[in-house]
Amino acid sequence: MASMNQQRDGMRSGESGSIIIMTAIFALLLLLMVGLCLDVSRIYLTRAELQNAADAAALTATRELNGGPTGIDNAVNQATNVIANNQGLRAKANVGIASITFATSLNGTYMNAATAKAQSATTISNIQFVKVTTQPTSTSILFASSALGASHAESREAVAGRSVELSGICDFFPMAVALTNPTPAIGTQFTLTFTKGDGAKCPPTVGGSDAKLCDQEYIILEVPQINGNGTVETALLTAGLPNYCKKLGDNINMTPSSNQNNGPKDSGQGANTRMNGDAGDGNYPNGYGNQLQPGTFPPDTNIQENITYPQYAAGSPLTAPNPNGPGKSERRMLIAPVLTPGIYPNYTTNINHWGVFFMRKRALIPQGNCDALAGCGALEVEYVGKANVAASGPPACGSGLTTPVLYR
Repeated sequence: MASMNQQRDGMRSGESGSIIIMTAIFALLLLLMVGLCLDVSRIYLTRAELQNAADAAALTATRELNGGPTGIDNAVNQATNVIANNQGLRAKANVGIASITFATSLNGTYMNAATAKAQSATTISNIQFVKVTTQPTSTSILFASSALGASHAESREAVAGRSVELSGICDFFPMAVALTNPTPAIGTQFTLTFTKGDGAKCPPTVGGSDAKLCDQEYIILEVPQINGNGTVETALLTAGLPNYCKKLGDNINMTPSSNQNNGPKDSGQGANTRMNGDAGDGNYPNGYGNQLQPGTFPPDTNIQENITYPQYAAGSPLTAPNPNGPGKSERRMLIAPVLTPGIYPNYTTNINHWGVFFMRKRALIPQGNCDALAGCGALEVEYVGKANVAASGPPACGSGLTTPVLYR
């Protein structure tokens, strides 16, 4: 009997020893698993920081593309600033940029900034995509070095591009602009003067059913959804009253109804609501049924005059008072069909492309008589580029001003 008890005690002692050993092994494994989880979590945290940095830099760079070499330079500078200033990033992430490249299509060949700037005018105007690749960042492995190594290094990339509308644009600025060079260099500045289409600026004049447009003139378009293009209609249309949709190749009809007597002042005062803020002429004037109100036609968020489009796009500080703020962005951006100077029978032609123009200052509207030939209603603008529309498809109810989109 005693012998059996001794055997049982020996077995229990052996089991106790085994449990202690197994517990120690499981505790070690648990510790290693916890350590592995911590190391992997730190890797994923760093990866997320790198991806966030690449995304932010690519989106910021895409906003700067303007179809010209200055847009390439601005894209590189702004992307670098986002990373350098740790905007939205942890300062200890130490994120750097390895490369910033550009392409005309999402899956096309990406080129560095120098190569992109050296492209032909046609190619550089079609650059719509930016790829940002971060420099490799190492994460030290604290617990699972036997499985993951002493450190883990990786980089991330992001591709952003300018979303492209379909072939049409809605609510474009209701004027056609005549330019000897219909696709001028990005940044070219013009003074666009009003015309009713009589060719007074470049004789011989014409009349009747034909319109003659001279270089750097604009003419108001007919809008079938609105009855007439007289005084009130012209002011409201140029202020931004929704008009209609058109696509590439469609007819546009110019109107002599907006003539020398009413057109310059009405179109200028309507356009001035887009960058209002002073107490001078054009500050939401009465006389249009009191319809020119900032609640309906808000000013731009930045109404500073005599700045360039790159300064505006970069957020040039607002120094002019704006009692009608806070406003709406991109109101100073005018999208309009661009034509070559010439005679257009029946005041009709087709849309070949839209140009984007930046209002540099308010139109001059003097007291009393408003003579277009003396500069009344003239628009001082800067050419930004072609509106971004595709080659086919139905009109898109958009503005033609593209929005940066993160593709991958």
